[in-house]
Formats: sequence, structure tokens, C-alpha cells
Amino acid sequence: MVTSGRTLRRGLPRERGGDAWPPQGDAPVDVARVRVEAAVAAPVVEQVLPRVEEDAQRPPRDAAGAPPRPAVGGARRLRGGLPRVPGGRPWPESGEVPTVAATTVTDAAAAPTTEHPPAPAQATTTPPPPAAPAAVVSAAPSAVSGGRTLRRGLPRVAGGDPWPPSTAVAPAAPAPAAPAEPATAAAPTPSEQPAAAVSVAEAPAQPTARRGLPRPEAAAPQPTPEVAPAAAPAPTAAPVAAMTTAPTPPAKPATPRAAAPAPAPKPAAAASEAKRYGRFTLKQWIGASVIGILAIIGAATIVVQLTRWFIGLDFMQDFLAAYPGETHLPEGAPVGLPAWLGWQHFFNVFLMVLIIRSGLQVRLERRPAAYWTPRWSKGGAGKISLNAWFHQSLDILWLVNGVIFVVLLFATGQWVRVVPTSWEVIPNAISAGLQYASLDWPLENGWVNYNSLQVLAYFATIFIAAPLAVLTGVRMSGLWPKNAATLNRIYPVEWARAVHFPVMLYFVGFIVVHVTLVLTTGALRNLNHIYTARDANDWVGFWLFVGSLVLIAAAWVAARPMVLAPIAGLFGRVGR
Repeated sequence: MVTSGRTLRRGLPRERGGDAWPPQGDAPVDVARVRVEAAVAAPVVEQVLPRVEEDAQRPPRDAAGAPPRPAVGGARRLRGGLPRVPGGRPWPESGEVPTVAATTVTDAAAAPTTEHPPAPAQATTTPPPPAAPAAVVSAAPSAVSGGRTLRRGLPRVAGGDPWPPSTAVAPAAPAPAAPAEPATAAAPTPSEQPAAAVSVAEAPAQPTARRGLPRPEAAAPQPTPEVAPAAAPAPTAAPVAAMTTAPTPPAKPATPRAAAPAPAPKPAAAASEAKRYGRFTLKQWIGASVIGILAIIGAATIVVQLTRWFIGLDFMQDFLAAYPGETHLPEGAPVGLPAWLGWQHFFNVFLMVLIIRSGLQVRLERRPAAYWTPRWSKGGAGKISLNAWFHQSLDILWLVNGVIFVVLLFATGQWVRVVPTSWEVIPNAISAGLQYASLDWPLENGWVNYNSLQVLAYFATIFIAAPLAVLTGVRMSGLWPKNAATLNRIYPVEWARAVHFPVMLYFVGFIVVHVTLVLTTGALRNLNHIYTARDANDWVGFWLFVGSLVLIAAAWVAARPMVLAPIAGLFGRVGR
């Protein structure tokens, strides 16, 4: 039911020289809505009034918690406003008015209304307990605290007093809050209703939290939930206190922030660097190998042509006739090769290949996969890497096989085939070398006698290179006494390291040249001499040679920590 309402507040004229707007008169009031709002605001009155006396004893504070600016002479100066009539004096006139008890409130609550529609707040906070519009309580200035004196404006009726009265005080703004989820206000029970009908008008909304720019994903503001009206309560007895509320000022709409531009896509990651094998990648190794092979072929061609020119000279022809490239064996020298020599030859090759592989691993490894410690070790003494253990174990087997070979070599008289017995071996070795360099192979019969160059090569390998490898290896191994100061001073470990690696390179070169000459100077016959101890020209020795290569390759692949660790565990402790 709508009845006669309240007198509208008249503002400035809408055109120069016109009447104040809106026209003087009463605005209709929705009684049902007034009753609902009065019932909802009743808890606010019950909460505010008991705290009036307590708050009155506190010194006034502003919204930031600082004391208000002191007024000169117990009063504050009013700012002069616009004249009430054309040509009149400013109203209210500037001057001083008595200061009330509470004079501060947040500036946000006193902000003038705007013509912009309200926008939703972005910050989501917990709303205050009473979800009702704030009420402005008309009470004595001395009885209200935490508020501020309202600015007095123009009179509501012609010839009346300025509005609002000088005693009207706005309550202090509570903590900023964002709108909560929509809810329906339940009708209060008779016991919760006010004792008398109260006059309620719309009051300014509580100041909300300061709203910043919206997030990029907030493309459009969401509608603010509204409280659905409840059933009107029945009228009650006389009012306890007169409450008035002012119209809710629309909040200033938040300026939407432009959507943040999406981050620019990062450039595609550069292709990972090719895996390196040592200092070079696979392509670099292939390229270097091709260049190296071409260079070797070119150099060999030059050497062959120069050698052929050199041995074609007259004095060189006389030299080759005097020294054909071999020396005669002493009387009673054995003929042919025994079977044990073939087996010793295979074991020697098998061990040498694995020794070279494990030696390179020990030299190049930075973080061993596992370590081996002797069983008799105390406190971890003698701890070495698993590859070093494998290398030293192979050295011991190779040393044992070499000792057996040398013993059988002298026991059977085969030593005369590999040990020089006259100084003529040197010019004959030079002659054989020139014949090899000119690709005009020297006449030879390995089943009976080696040429002088072969004799010197076998002698250097068996009686010089092998002992050097053993002596330098023992000095660098854990078998060498660490506390022997005199021995260490006489034989420094640096000397052993400086000799051991070049000796290994010599063995590699010897194996390459030896296999090359075996395959290029009558492969089938030479392989039968080595593997079958026969002077034949069939394929038996060749297939035994192929089988030995397969066995060596299998051992090369199997020589890894997964296989070596269980074997090493039989002779010591394996761990990290």
C-alpha cells in the first residue's frame, strides 16, 4: 500500500532563473517496504545504542585511526555554499560552528553521488554481521561517537532551516566489504519487531572496499545480488528512536582494465648440440676420418713412387743384390711352427685387445661406475675403479701367458727365428723395408724363416715392448709399495706414466701392420701357419681366424660393469 510520503529534498534549479528542483511536495512512500526496512534495521539500533556511552568516552578518530584536526576556539569553519535565491548571500554562510563529539568519518562515505550506475566490486571480503542498510541515528551529539557531523545543505522547504539539522550525525563506516551471496531476508518474529513504528528512508550504503582495475578475465561486470523483500511485519507500539536513512548513492563504476596482452610465444628452442665423442661429434669424426684416409692414400702414393725411383738407381740395385732382406738360420734350427705357438698367439691377441680397451677407459673415465676393494683391505686401502681392476686383471693374465710363451720359445729352440744372430740383420731389414715400400714384396717363406724386418719387429715386441709395459704397469698399479720412499725416488711414477702410454700405442701400431701384412702377403697360407700349424693353402685357418674375431668382439661388448661386477665380487668387494 502506498501512502503519502516524505517531503522531497529540493536542490538547485535545472535552468538559470528557474525554480528549485524537484518541485516542492511529498513523495509517496511504500509502507510495506518501510516496515520491512524498519524490521531489518532494528538489530542495528539494538547494537548501536548500547555502545553510545562507551564510544562517547573515546577520543574521536578518523578513518585512518588518526585524531581529527583540532578546531580553533572549540568550533570548526564551515565552507560557504551557493546562494539560496538569485543575488542572495551564500548559504550556509562561512563561519564557525560548535564542534560535536564525533567529527570524523571516511571520505568515501561522504563522496557525492554520481550519474554513473553502480559497478560490482572485484574484491571479495566477508560482509559485516548485520546484512542491512546502514541507519543514521538522530541523537544528541554527545551521545554518538565514531561518526562525523553531516554537512548542512539547503532547506527542504522555503523559509525553513538548513537540512539536515546540525545534530544529525552519520555513523562511522565499518570495514570495507564486498557484496555477499544473494539471500532472502526472513520476516522477524513479533519479539524481534521494534516496539513502535519507525520512520525509515533510504540511507547511504556502507562504503565498500576500494576497487581496483578488473582482472583480464573479467570481461563484463556481474550483476549485484539484491535482497528479496520479505513479508511486511505487523505494526507495533510507539517508536523507541526515530531513524532516517538517505538514498543509497550509486558507486562509481570501476574503469575496466584492458585485457593484458598474451605473452609473446618464445622462440623455438634451438636444436640440442650433437652428441660428442671425445672432442668431436660423429659427423666431425667421419669427416676427419675421410680426410685422414685420403691424406694417407695420397702420402702412400707419393712414398711408393719415390721408393720405386730410389731403388731403381744403380747403387741401390747392387745393395739389394747383396742384402736380399733375410739372413740364414743357424744349423739345427727347427722348421715349421708348433701347435702351442698358434694357441699362445690367439690368447695373446685376445688379451691385448681387451687390455688396450680397458686401458683407454681408465685413462678417459671421470666418474667410475663402480669401485673394487681387496678383501684384505683395511679402511678402504687399495680401492680402485672397476675398469682399473679389469685392466690390471688382464695384465696379470697377459703376463702369465707371456711367461709361458717365452719359456716354451727357448725350450723348443724357436727363439732362433725371432732373435737376431748376426749384424747382417740390419742392412737386410732396410732392404726388406724398401721392398715393402715399393709394393714389390720380398720373397719370403714364413714356415721356414722370417725376413730380417720381421725378426727385428718380433724381437722388439717380445723382449723390449712387453717388459716395458709390465714394469710401467706395475709401478702404476696397487701392487707397488706406496711407503717405499727409496724406490719411489729411484723410480718416480711420472716416468712410468710417460712410458706406459707410448708403449700401448706401439702395440696398436704393431697389430695393425702385422694383420695387414698377413692378409696381403698370402692370407690363406699365413692363417694356416698361425691357427692350424700347417703349411697349406686351404680355408681352415681362415675360418678359425673369423671365429677368433667373433669371440674377441663378444668379449669387447661383454666387458661392462653389469658383467664385470659379479666376477670382481669373487675376489673383493664391489660398491660405489
